[in-house]
Amino acid sequence: MNLWLLTLWVTLVTAWVDNQGTTCTLYPESLTHQGQEVDDSPSIQQAFDMCGTNGTVIFSENVFHVNTVLNTTNLLNCDVHLRGELRFSANVPYWRTHAISVVLQDQVTAWLFGGHNVSFYGEGGFYNGNGQAWYNANRNESNQAGRPMSFTVYNSTDLRVDGLRVIQPQFWATFVWASKNVSFTNLFVNATSDSEWGTMNTDGFDSWQSDNLLVENATIIMGDDCIAAKGNTTNLLAKNIYCEGGTGVTIGSIGQYPEMPDYNLNITFENVTIKDAMDGAYIKTWQGTRIFTPSNGDWGGGGTGLVKNVTFRDFVMDNVGLPIQVAQCVYSAGSNKSCNTSTLQIEDVKWENIRGTSRFNIASSIYCSDEVPCPNMSFENVNITSLNATRGQAYYDTDIQYELFQCTNVVDHLGN
Repeated sequence: MNLWLLTLWVTLVTAWVDNQGTTCTLYPESLTHQGQEVDDSPSIQQAFDMCGTNGTVIFSENVFHVNTVLNTTNLLNCDVHLRGELRFSANVPYWRTHAISVVLQDQVTAWLFGGHNVSFYGEGGFYNGNGQAWYNANRNESNQAGRPMSFTVYNSTDLRVDGLRVIQPQFWATFVWASKNVSFTNLFVNATSDSEWGTMNTDGFDSWQSDNLLVENATIIMGDDCIAAKGNTTNLLAKNIYCEGGTGVTIGSIGQYPEMPDYNLNITFENVTIKDAMDGAYIKTWQGTRIFTPSNGDWGGGGTGLVKNVTFRDFVMDNVGLPIQVAQCVYSAGSNKSCNTSTLQIEDVKWENIRGTSRFNIASSIYCSDEVPCPNMSFENVNITSLNATRGQAYYDTDIQYELFQCTNVVDHLGN
């Protein structure tokens, strides 16, 4: 091979996957296509195929165009270093018909990721979901069919994600499903819109059917749940969290599927700041009978299970609509249908060291079902002041200026 051909061959190779033993370094196709936006997904898949077992995958400091779905699962003893930008295409029709199913509420994901003993490091790089295209197409609706989650961890054990940044996620930014011993540290999510349409359902972190989870040191600016423990999330600790916009941190929603009981046990949210949100620290379940709600996964309700040993500790609320809440008919309350039918038990929940301001006069609303009243709901050092009171304003059309607390079907361990 003459020198010119050798030089050309090396240039072509290093413009996509540079394989050095067990280390694969990725470069974007645009480097050899005069800057054109060529799909880098095949090269990314190739790198994980080559170095996903006992190896290292490095995204170089470049822009990578991701135009097709990524499925990088079954990794083993693998380190991933994200030093560039992963720019997912704004081809809404493609993603709506090709994204990978995650089962829950018929939802899908753009990137399915996972394995055993895997570390993902965001080293100056970030995930760009091109979410503005989705916010505009969604027009403030909820679960638009085929709108993909950004990054889904699936079927994983001993997996660590550190320093991940997600800018303009398409839908939920991060999702952990059917996994155990997973940590997200130093997470940053920013879902903001520059058009008239909002960022509905851009959750920061969600988990489902997973155990022993850690979310620590996170800044999440979004349009829905900041952190949500979906059904059968157990042993979750979320600490040092800043949430802006959206609907705070929550257990739920759960109880959607009659055939799938939800057990959410041993969950702690600690040292959390929530600013300019509709909700704060709350628990939400479906009602006890099934109703059709096309915006939230079609049919829902009738599920059973247990929420137990949940702690919301050391919270600062700033302009939060409803700082403390338990709602057992979250998707039917507006129509007043079946609001006292849930048989999903909630017990042993604590709110400790909660302070700040509520947007309205209702500081706390605990609404437990007639079917399963809630035992052992405790409040310690809770100090929430209504912005109405601080501004000398009444709550809507009343002359009430003091804080209100609503409580229904809360009992002690003796059932009183």
